[in-house]
Amino acid sequence: MSAFFSKSTEPVALVPDGAPQAPASASGEPLCALLAQARPIAWTGERLLAAEALRLLMRLDRELREARAQWNQDWFRRVMRVRPQAVLRLRRRWAKIDPTPAIPLGNLRRRYHANSAGFLHEALQRIADRVT
Repeated sequence: MSAFFSKSTEPVALVPDGAPQAPASASGEPLCALLAQARPIAWTGERLLAAEALRLLMRLDRELREARAQWNQDWFRRVMRVRPQAVLRLRRRWAKIDPTPAIPLGNLRRRYHANSAGFLHEALQRIADRVT
């Protein structure tokens, strides 16, 4: 299925590749021909900065998952130290977009719990030693 994006506010139907085309206008011009003439959106200014900030935050979240998977506590802490600044940057740039996006950012908060079971195991062991 092909999807094309344009600056138009009119709804555009998605047409699967190879599907028979219905006339898009009174002149009988196929929808694919109209969509092929549309140029891709080139983001500029505040939208470009917001997109870059969002891409940075997504990359940091991917790094967090990778650090968690490798049980690398130092890597996790370093990424978590940088993440709040990336969130602030994204919120600031998202607020400057005019007109405001239809999709709200939502809650970008992430709980910090760095122990990857190593310290948790040691703490439980100390508690067990005190009890006995």
